Amino acid sequence: MTVNDATKKLVRQRAKFLCEYCHSSEEASAALFSIDHIIPQSLKGSDDPDNLALACQRCNGYRYNFTTGIDPDTGQMLPLFNPRQQKWSDHFIWSADGLKIIGISSVGQSGKTC
Repeated sequence: MTVNDATKKLVRQRAKFLCEYCHSSEEASAALFSIDHIIPQSLKGSDDPDNLALACQRCNGYRYNFTTGIDPDTGQMLPLFNPRQQKWSDHFIWSADGLKIIGISSVGQSGKTC
């Protein structure tokens, strides 16, 4: 499966050219961001736009083919943040110095973000 150019354009525009996991700007990056399969192709994820997210190289590599993470406080296995179904600001904030993403929910704390 490969994502066609029209779908790639739709994903980039829908994300406003920001990584949907860390909110970094594609414009400020040295490389174009990847089209990430939220449910990985290796786990039968589709090329449907509802399963695609724009991801910086770091977030895309860090997520790899993971779909769950572990809440460090409870040890509970939780689904990773899904930008198609969840609102970023419900789960993450930037640190005061703008250098770190802080998880503010169990999903945010268990997530694999860059």
